[in-house]
Amino acid sequence: MAGAKPTFEELYREFLPRIYAYVRVQVGSTADAEDVTSEVFIHAYEAYGRYEPQASTPAAWLFRIARNASLDHHRRSGRRDRLRQTLARQPTATEDPAEVAEDRLRHAELLDAVAGLSEGQREAISLRHVGLAFAEVGALLGCSEDAAKMLYHRGVRSLKNAVRRKEEGA
Repeated sequence: MAGAKPTFEELYREFLPRIYAYVRVQVGSTADAEDVTSEVFIHAYEAYGRYEPQASTPAAWLFRIARNASLDHHRRSGRRDRLRQTLARQPTATEDPAEVAEDRLRHAELLDAVAGLSEGQREAISLRHVGLAFAEVGALLGCSEDAAKMLYHRGVRSLKNAVRRKEEGA
């Protein structure tokens, strides 16, 4: 898609799953992610006439819209306690309640470790894990490609160290 302007339908089909995955991580609930993802593509459709492929990649353009829509969602609704939502899930009849409890504790510990990262590190990790290149991550975060790589790798290293410290202390 480099150079030529793809049709809006092509953008929608190619990026819907990735945009949804990114938004889902950012907003914390399926219903909110569906709403925000819809907003992203409505905004993109409205702005499509102004989109210039020479200025940014389609991914960078759409993920900038998604990032802004996610931030707007948090401003509108206030920060949600994702951990509370996760812990509210009840085990199914086929799941072992002890295993579910252990999973919840590990998940809570990981969320605590993620919360300890800088906002830039969290964003870099989220954007990389939905398939954006470091150059696109840097463009979205307003930094260079090298700075985006540094944010990502430092964030991942911090998470690994937090997990290692927890395992050693257990």
